[in-house]
Amino acid sequence: MRYFKFLIVLVVSSCLTVNVFGQGDGPRNLLWGPTGVTALIPKWMDMKQNMTPSNILIKDAKINIDVFPITLVHNFNIGGRFAQIMLNAVPGYLNATVDANSTNIAVPKYNNSGFADGFVGFKFGLVNAPALNVLEFSKYKQGFSMMLYTRLWYSGTYSINDPINLGSNRFSLDVGFPMNIQLSNNPKRATWIESYPAFHYYAANNNPTIISKANKLKQLPLFSFENHLTHNFTDKFWAGATLRYQYGGAVALDNLIDDQSYINMVGTGISAGYQVLPMLALQSGYSWILAGKNDINANMFRVVAVLSYANLKKLKTQQK
Repeated sequence: MRYFKFLIVLVVSSCLTVNVFGQGDGPRNLLWGPTGVTALIPKWMDMKQNMTPSNILIKDAKINIDVFPITLVHNFNIGGRFAQIMLNAVPGYLNATVDANSTNIAVPKYNNSGFADGFVGFKFGLVNAPALNVLEFSKYKQGFSMMLYTRLWYSGTYSINDPINLGSNRFSLDVGFPMNIQLSNNPKRATWIESYPAFHYYAANNNPTIISKANKLKQLPLFSFENHLTHNFTDKFWAGATLRYQYGGAVALDNLIDDQSYINMVGTGISAGYQVLPMLALQSGYSWILAGKNDINANMFRVVAVLSYANLKKLKTQQK
């Protein structure tokens, strides 16, 4: 029974964290999990960077962003394969300073609050990710798996009179293929490699801020490649490291591309998580830029709580 309870905790809480902006999804978010699990995931993210909340690089800016994403997640079955739907909203605030000689923004200081862009997300098992309930999942021997992962982002708070907004005044779409490899056969000492190549596409902002002096803002597609290596050092405690790459995402004002807004960077990070209660998991992490062009910089501290629920009584009854 004790081993059964451990497996339930492991499979319910190991795959339920969600991304905001260009900082990556974070470790143990790219794993598939059992059906019939619902989770509420509140976060706090503190970011110091020269990218706006909508992932636009402004070379001479210093932007401090605090956001509190809240995400509702549910795992279910589609045609015998794992599926997951996510609903996300992101309240927050920012303050920014910009070099007075910057060609991007002519206002040296600014503050703003409201909602950043949120999303509706969907995951679907493509390879070795069948739809299994918690009991079935706990007995399933995992190796390599791959999913389809899409997110449709909608705009948060936006005003054409504000030089820097939390919202983007546009839609955007992520399409990626998370791949996972479990290197250990012992679920109490699980070791995971997670790799996630993704493409990010942006609709045009047809009402850019007045300060841009443009009629239309476009952003070129962005490619990202996120990788995590994590290991359970005890039944409840895990830790790991991240390596991610991003390229593209340059901004064009009235079809004139700003060469200094290209994103070309390699980032890294460290994370750790702990299972506080059977249905409550906590994790935190810190990430930073290793190398990049156009003086890109981004540092983030993140705290995540995962409150998950599965009807275990019903499953135990069915098992008997």
